[in-house]
Amino acid sequence: MPLRASVAVAQMLEDISISPSLKWPNDVIVSEKKMCGILTEVVEDRGIVGIGLNVRSAPIEDSICILDLLDTENSLDDLMKKIISNFYEIDDVLESYKKYSSTVGEHVRIKTTSGETEGVVADIDKKGRLVLENGEKFISGDVIHLREKSS
Repeated sequence: MPLRASVAVAQMLEDISISPSLKWPNDVIVSEKKMCGILTEVVEDRGIVGIGLNVRSAPIEDSICILDLLDTENSLDDLMKKIISNFYEIDDVLESYKKYSSTVGEHVRIKTTSGETEGVVADIDKKGRLVLENGEKFISGDVIHLREKSS
């Protein structure tokens, strides 16, 4: 669900002439700044998706909003309708996600509850896990893109 929601937001942004990328697992990035974060939770047999999209303001440092990039204001209803429509129309979630990914091929540090790991991202597998070149897989974690490899 987080990958599908990320792609739905990315497609909506493209439709309004904004070029996004996706930072695994749940951030939508524009001009190297965060525009959207996506949270998902499963409660009983239902999935809940929360989409925090910066439309009119960028509330945190190193974030950006739609209004920063476009001369015209977009209706919140129209943006949400497009995201929801996209969510249900995506045929191949994984392939679509990889198209926007800014994480595959990058040297990263992954912070999880069990510690930190560095490596180069080789792929995102069919379960949405981040796969490092050494074969290690992550279902969640905070990913930091590193500009240089550590020695």
